[in-house]
Amino acid sequence: MRALIIEPSPTYQRILSRMLESYDFDITFVDTATAGFRAMREHSFQFVCVAMYLADLTGIEFCQQVRSEGQSRDLPIFIVTSESNPELLSSALAAGATDIIRKDDLPRLEEALHALIPLGPFRYNISGKALYLEDSLTVAKATDAKLKRLGLSMDHAFSIQQALELLQHNKYELIMTDIVLQDNETGIDFIKQLRSEGRFQQTPILAVTSLESVNRRILALQSGANDYISKPVLDEELFARINNLISANRLVDQLTRERQRLLELATKDHLTGLYNRHFMGEVAKRRFAEASKQQLPLSLLVIDIDHFKQVNDQHGHHIGDKVLKRLAEALREQFSEQDCIARFGGEEFVVLLHQCDLDDATAKAQQLCERLQQLKPEGIATSVSIGVTSLNPAQTEYFDEVFARADKALYQAKQNGRNQVVAS
Repeated sequence: MRALIIEPSPTYQRILSRMLESYDFDITFVDTATAGFRAMREHSFQFVCVAMYLADLTGIEFCQQVRSEGQSRDLPIFIVTSESNPELLSSALAAGATDIIRKDDLPRLEEALHALIPLGPFRYNISGKALYLEDSLTVAKATDAKLKRLGLSMDHAFSIQQALELLQHNKYELIMTDIVLQDNETGIDFIKQLRSEGRFQQTPILAVTSLESVNRRILALQSGANDYISKPVLDEELFARINNLISANRLVDQLTRERQRLLELATKDHLTGLYNRHFMGEVAKRRFAEASKQQLPLSLLVIDIDHFKQVNDQHGHHIGDKVLKRLAEALREQFSEQDCIARFGGEEFVVLLHQCDLDDATAKAQQLCERLQQLKPEGIATSVSIGVTSLNPAQTEYFDEVFARADKALYQAKQNGRNQVVAS
């Protein structure tokens, strides 16, 4: 795409050039209306920016002549001026200008570019919200226009307190902060405060600084910033750094979720969501060692659904699975988070009761037995038999020994007629 800038000031030529280059424009600079007309005869432009006052014509007169030709009726033409006269705006629009932009409000030009022109090569897969702590409204507006092009909406805070209030009520993909702030505040202080709070440990932070001090940039990184960028900010660099930060953070989130999924596959029973036999064995090792060392009570329940084979034979395995899942839910509801509940296989479940002696464990088992008898999952009358035992604090015992004792008690409950609790 081609852009034509008709601007006699080298300073504003550079400013406008920075804005347009990030849209992948090939830019032609001229300083008079005559040169602008000549350039338009030689090339096809997709965007024109013209100063209000030139040596040969005004921007309004230039716009009138371009529109009079008819072929450039849809060409975006923006007039840039330092004046704020409302009548001037009306005249410019009547002449066919797309908009008139004041030189002290150039971020509006970027907003217009964002609406009119696609991002070109900067097609990053980014969405969400960013927070920018910056004490300059002008800089914040310009940055907001840039972030919109990336697909990010932006909240702006003038102070650390205002930024913290926004963080209480919003989730951000990215946090940006200037290093030097008003009222003796610094972005370094803000970064340290964020990293001291657990919920912001992984949020990407980009420090923005106009200081050339290498030590200050190193301090920002040591305080917890993921990256930094120096003012004046080049659009291409800003886009690349933001994309890298957000993409890397999303990759970490994805890996964390995948790790959690693999952990659940390794430790959970896929049908009921309870822990599996392997994980129960690992937890039991730690709990037994802790209980023996600190002389804490620890008990074990082994639970078996009575006549479960008949449920599968009479109603089908899909109903049997529903009965197992409903029983698992009842176990989760009955016991605390400190207790470890596992499906050991088939219709057998094991519960490791944290800091619970034999009498309390027996009472809890009896309550569970009575509750499950009334449960009737899928309308099927169901009962369980439970064997109970406790760790002997007077001697060193291992899980297999204690489990065997509880399993023997379970067998005794079955022999005694089922639907009952036997402690050993």
